[in-house]
Amino acid sequence: MNRKILDTLLALVGACTFIPGLLEILFGLTGETYTWAILSFGGDYDLWRGLILVASGSLFFFTINQPISVQKRAQAVLASAMIWIVGGIEILSTVLNSIPGGEGSWFNTTSEFLSYYTGPFTPSLLLLPVSLVLVILVSSVEVKNDS
Repeated sequence: MNRKILDTLLALVGACTFIPGLLEILFGLTGETYTWAILSFGGDYDLWRGLILVASGSLFFFTINQPISVQKRAQAVLASAMIWIVGGIEILSTVLNSIPGGEGSWFNTTSEFLSYYTGPFTPSLLLLPVSLVLVILVSSVEVKNDS
């Protein structure tokens, strides 16, 4: 994979991170919740999730202009780690919300427990696998070029 393809991939992931971050900030400021197919914007910490996604997307864009491969790799991993933190918090929140039951019971039934995992999902959850694949690609490409 040459540098041009890697830069295009970083720009694509940056745009796919930056735009949902802006939408999360917008819906966080207005207090509205919007759901489109499996994607959902809204919640208690929508504004903060949006700020972190915008910062991560900006970092992906700045990564494109780095001439040194070590800096490019480090910034791509840092931007992905920001997505992982927000996505990890969402996963933990979903797991912890699915355990307690309603009135009179300590735990949810199996069907109620599984209903928490059917969606819709926040953009950070959908970006988790994409950022993981990107880090694997960046790491493998840079290791081949350095040796």
